[in-house]
Amino acid sequence: MQVRTLLIFFMALARLGLAQEFTLPQKKRANPIPTRQNLTVTGRIMDAQTDESLPFAYIGVLGSKRLTQTNVDGYFTLLNVPSDTVTLTVSYLGYKDQTYRLEPGAAVKQLRIELTSAVAQLDEVNVTGQRTEVMKSGDGIGLIKLTPRNLSKLPNIGERDIFRALQLMPGVSAANESSAGLYVRGGTPDQTLVLYDGFTVYNVEHLYGFFSAFNYNALKDVQPYKGGFDAKYGGRLSAVAELTGKEGSRKRFNAGGDASFLSLNAYVESPIGKKMTFLVAGRRSFQGPLYKKLFDQFQSSNTPALGGRRANRQQTTQQVASYFYDLNARLTFRPTDQDQITLSVYNGKDNLDNSQNVSIAFGRQGNNTGTLVNTDLSNWGNTGSSLKWSRRWSDRLYVNSLVSYSTYFNHRDLSNSVSITRNNNTLNNVRFGTLEDNRLVDLTAKTDIEWKLAENQQVDLGIQVTHNKIDYAYSSNDTVPLLTKNDRGLFTAVYAQDQIRLLANRLLIKPGIRLTQYSVTRKIYAEPRLSATYQLTERLKLKGAWGRYYQFVKQVTREDISQGSRNFWLLSDGGYLPVGAATHYIGGLTYETADYLFDVEAYAKDLTGVTEYTLRFAPQVGRGLVPQETFFTGTGTVRGVDILVQKKFGNYAGWVGYTYAVAQNRIAVFSDQPYYANQDVRNEFKFINTYRYKRFDFGLTWIYASGKPYTSVVGEYSVKLLDGTSKTFTNPSGKNANRFPDYSRLDASVTYNFKHGSLGASVFNCYNRKNVWYKKFTSVSDGQQSQLVVTDVTYLGITPNLTFSYRIH
Repeated sequence: MQVRTLLIFFMALARLGLAQEFTLPQKKRANPIPTRQNLTVTGRIMDAQTDESLPFAYIGVLGSKRLTQTNVDGYFTLLNVPSDTVTLTVSYLGYKDQTYRLEPGAAVKQLRIELTSAVAQLDEVNVTGQRTEVMKSGDGIGLIKLTPRNLSKLPNIGERDIFRALQLMPGVSAANESSAGLYVRGGTPDQTLVLYDGFTVYNVEHLYGFFSAFNYNALKDVQPYKGGFDAKYGGRLSAVAELTGKEGSRKRFNAGGDASFLSLNAYVESPIGKKMTFLVAGRRSFQGPLYKKLFDQFQSSNTPALGGRRANRQQTTQQVASYFYDLNARLTFRPTDQDQITLSVYNGKDNLDNSQNVSIAFGRQGNNTGTLVNTDLSNWGNTGSSLKWSRRWSDRLYVNSLVSYSTYFNHRDLSNSVSITRNNNTLNNVRFGTLEDNRLVDLTAKTDIEWKLAENQQVDLGIQVTHNKIDYAYSSNDTVPLLTKNDRGLFTAVYAQDQIRLLANRLLIKPGIRLTQYSVTRKIYAEPRLSATYQLTERLKLKGAWGRYYQFVKQVTREDISQGSRNFWLLSDGGYLPVGAATHYIGGLTYETADYLFDVEAYAKDLTGVTEYTLRFAPQVGRGLVPQETFFTGTGTVRGVDILVQKKFGNYAGWVGYTYAVAQNRIAVFSDQPYYANQDVRNEFKFINTYRYKRFDFGLTWIYASGKPYTSVVGEYSVKLLDGTSKTFTNPSGKNANRFPDYSRLDASVTYNFKHGSLGASVFNCYNRKNVWYKKFTSVSDGQQSQLVVTDVTYLGITPNLTFSYRIH
């Protein structure tokens, strides 16, 4: 009678059009009977809030070792699934783990599985947080995973910076405040391939390198590889950082922004109809107190003395114009369920102008004047775009085709014009200083193919064609060209890689080969690679990798002992600027429990084609220089070990990272023995702590690093020239024979989260340590004799900041 009454009630609701709001409770079948076996299950993993695809998520069968990963567009294929009653498990960093149960007779193709963000859900009453990791390591060889969603949990200064967060990982140096680039396992930033939506980014820095050029509001995923990377990646010797931008929400209009003492940051995203989405994100600095502090810290402001006499009056006019900005835009079109077309655009630029005019009156009557025009101008930036077509041709075949354009420029004008007037007669009008200009253009077309041959085997194939155009000019005193280069080169590369799972999926082997034909040297460069992981027990995994890598476009270090060295991009020519090469050897293990992770990797790298540019051995600058007198090449080695201990979950989470590494170069002109490379940091220790209490996120980071090596000036001497004038020369120490003091820093932050945003406060370098950036050597003369003055140029001291974030959903 009760059941009949309930049925009559729902029938009445149906007639009123209200029954759709109610569902009858169904009795779950304890053991449903399967109707199909050995299925192929396909689908896509999506964000439940925005309907964006989630790349590199893991999908497995509960209770078995069957496991696969989504590709860059969120698609997956699981072969030989036992039956249509199994339960799938899905996990993605920054999201709540999900289970999805197959139903007998239901569709198993083109599934849509939605994951909910594990970022705390806040309302006016409750505060709930999900079980999620800030960082994930140990899944692959040299692979780290860090989601941009979790950056607010880490201390920052001015900006939530994905590259500064990566520097908190073992194996990536954090002792370089003047560079947001990635110094990975004894390598330099130019040896890390940075890809943003498929195009190469050559400039990754804002404001003298203090911040990276990537807006976290525009990023969806970051995949950094510290070594032993796959055959699909080429052209770099050390590492890879692959960044995937957000597609834009398919469900609703969203907007938001951040404001700090440094910059303003905003984004908008929205669907356009049912098949198209867009996202636009931008940020720009303003000259607030934090920006001014950073600018003053990193900007040289020395004014040369006029003669050796004391000035009576000095008048200075200075117009500082400095800023940085970046803009990201992405348009995504899905004409069918199998196709996706994406247009991505990035533009970023820094302009730093600290030029000044100085007028000085001297002499007893003040009738003698000197005018100094000090030009101090730097601007650099990167523009990139890509157009990609992705198509799922079948359950087993997926193809990505892309064309991209990237350009980089760096202009530096550090010159002075001096005129001295005595009794209304101009006696001297001299211009001196340096001009430097570096420009690069990259045009690329490539296709990547993913072919799933069987449940335990996938083949990756690809072809890439890249044309590079690089110009560089370096001149002194406005008239003397020290170096002029106009390089052009074409690369054609093909690769193949197999992924094979054996021994009940415990053993994963990845053999691969990459072949590159380089038009300048007319040679073919073979890059064989091999990696493997073995799941020894449920908790213990062994791993190893070996590979050969080549780099054709590279940054050359221009040695400057007195002012700090600089870098510039050039194209290898096979002669005095040889193609760079490296061989990687990696071995390690991972031990993981439900809440803790222990990961260790030992590594070795042998390098050839290590190149440095210097003028100190050039015999006669006045007659013009030849490259063989300024470019010097040798070999290098890196030996090291990375150790990570991580507490993954809970209100308190964090990790301890330690790196021991030795990076040495051997260039005969500098020394007949190996010497420590500029980026050599012997010991680096990182202690990362995060704690959640109700609506508050607390962060505390401590970094310690051994001092880096440098070349000092041990003395100077003067030589009298034929015209009666004299010229001063310096005596350098042995190459990198000295070390700066050890580096250490403590950063702290607290963030208050509310329903539509957050308010965060941070303190950088809490105990105000004066860490040395470089030493500056200046010769000071009183007219009779000169003296060498050594100055420590230091990084930032204690620096507070506030960041306000607001979101509209």
